[in-house]
Amino acid sequence: MVVLVSVTTETIAPAVEAVAFDAASSGIEYFDFGSSQLTANVIANLTKYNLTGTTAFNFGDNEAAVEKRATRSCKVFPGDHVWPSDLTWFLLDLLLGGALVDGVPAAAPCYKDWPQYDAVKCDEITAAWTTPQYQLPDLRGGQLRPSKHRSHRRQLYSGSNPSYVVKVTNVAQIQLAVNFARNLNIRLIVKNKGHDFNGKSSGAGALSIWTHALQSVQYLGAEYHHRISGYTGSAFKIGSGTQALKLYEAADELGLHVVGGIARTVGIGGGYTAGGGHSPLMSKYGVAADQVLSMEVVLPNSRFVSVDEKNYPDLFFALRGGGGSTWGIVTSLVIRAYPKTPITTLTYSFATGNNVSTETFWSGVDAVFAQFPAYADAGMYSYWSIMCAPATTCSFSMAPQWGNDMDTAELTAVSAPLFSNLSALHIPVTDTKYTKFDGVLNTVINTWPAESEAVGAWNFHTASRLFPRSNWEDDSKLAAQTNALRKSVETAGMMLGYNFKTAVNPSVNQTNAVNPAFRETLMHAMLGAVWGQEATPEEIAAAKKNLVEMLQPWRKASPGAGAYLNEADINEPNWQQAFYGSNYDYLYSLKQKYDPWGLLYATTAVGSEDWHITDQLEYYPTQNGRLCPK
Repeated sequence: MVVLVSVTTETIAPAVEAVAFDAASSGIEYFDFGSSQLTANVIANLTKYNLTGTTAFNFGDNEAAVEKRATRSCKVFPGDHVWPSDLTWFLLDLLLGGALVDGVPAAAPCYKDWPQYDAVKCDEITAAWTTPQYQLPDLRGGQLRPSKHRSHRRQLYSGSNPSYVVKVTNVAQIQLAVNFARNLNIRLIVKNKGHDFNGKSSGAGALSIWTHALQSVQYLGAEYHHRISGYTGSAFKIGSGTQALKLYEAADELGLHVVGGIARTVGIGGGYTAGGGHSPLMSKYGVAADQVLSMEVVLPNSRFVSVDEKNYPDLFFALRGGGGSTWGIVTSLVIRAYPKTPITTLTYSFATGNNVSTETFWSGVDAVFAQFPAYADAGMYSYWSIMCAPATTCSFSMAPQWGNDMDTAELTAVSAPLFSNLSALHIPVTDTKYTKFDGVLNTVINTWPAESEAVGAWNFHTASRLFPRSNWEDDSKLAAQTNALRKSVETAGMMLGYNFKTAVNPSVNQTNAVNPAFRETLMHAMLGAVWGQEATPEEIAAAKKNLVEMLQPWRKASPGAGAYLNEADINEPNWQQAFYGSNYDYLYSLKQKYDPWGLLYATTAVGSEDWHITDQLEYYPTQNGRLCPK
């Protein structure tokens, strides 16, 4: 692009048009950030700046893109002769209204070979590095560690950090960034909060769209009527960046519950809902994706649209469970809410010891697992862990079991059969505690304190598996499952898991892209691999390969099942089936329809098999290389 005028804040105005709040096709007024849009008129007006190459900001033509798909090339990369000049990036920043930020690694103050080096600042970063309060405002992705958290490398490099980040505060900025990246063949990534296990919000040489600030919350009323779906009842419209805690607080004040996760810092409208969204309330109401009535989305062609059962119904299907960072950039959602009910939790533990042999301990675990169908059918949610270090010294912890709409007496009655069975096995149960709360907000705050949400660590990786209810209906399958779990935890040292079901909720639309295996699940279990702080890439790759192999008995014990997309292994074999199940072929066709450019790429996202990142080490994939078509 050649610029023929002086590029300054005096000569270039932000590329945005104020659209009437009630112009939304959904019938629900735009948020403030949604009424600021990029329109054809705005793009046409760019000609007044006497710019050549203004096509960089044009909307996309899907049909033309389909014709050119065979000529896809690698995304341009810093240092390429076609990489935009500094002046072009400055022009983009002016059109964005000053929202463009350089992607300098957050840890740069810790490295003497970077101009940002500052020992005092480094100490501050290092002390705060593993807290979400530090990581969430980091727009770059937090992939590069300060010196005390680094790997064996002696120097900091840009790694998987994006080259530039758009700190989004309105829809027009998203549209402009989408057009710029698509038309100039720049890699585009999307970050909401960055909780994804597999680096979907990272990418070297990319332009990143950061939706963290889109945190508006609007209560639509107790008798809200959603015209398209026919739903009548309580609902919220939320910005996609709204964090769980903020939404829980808003709902609690109104005597309501909303379906969300246990991590208070997760952005409800990001990859959480896009990946399905498991929740302590799911055994009663279904997953987070089931609660969505409509969405507002910037498509890969940069058009801003409302999506629901009648407008873009196929895309509405895909956006609810078909994974994040691949269909478009969601800016807002309308979701159902439910009457607030009491919640009682139960915690307890037991372990091997002088009078509890290893075999007796595992009989106790069998006794717990045997109750899972009854617990899920009662609308409960259980979060448990097993530790074995060494294999003959094991402990089981339920922390907690969550009883929806239960008081202490009711949860005690539901738990009585288990404690009777453990007593018959002569297993002492310790740390037993029942706690009653008035709703979701206080349960989350008091059960998972903010300090428990450690982040920023890099020396471990997890894998997971969904185990179907059918395993509990066949004694031989259940025995094979428990044996596979036991062998794995005795080797790895720790396993954690959840007991729930995905409720059949007749009041919601559950025709969506959530993995069908999720609908059959009674247990979601996770296993981890750990390596040393100074491990080499080859050592890390070996640990991750070993994790894949350790989970093979889990796959064998649950044929045809899968893994929860949001908490899964990037190295999962046959990930298309494991993460998306029988929906995958249809989802792949939708990817070609809505993103024929391949603009939105994320690891293990639908359509990602059409691309690869250069310079990869098997079992240790990173986002550090160039993105190229296969």
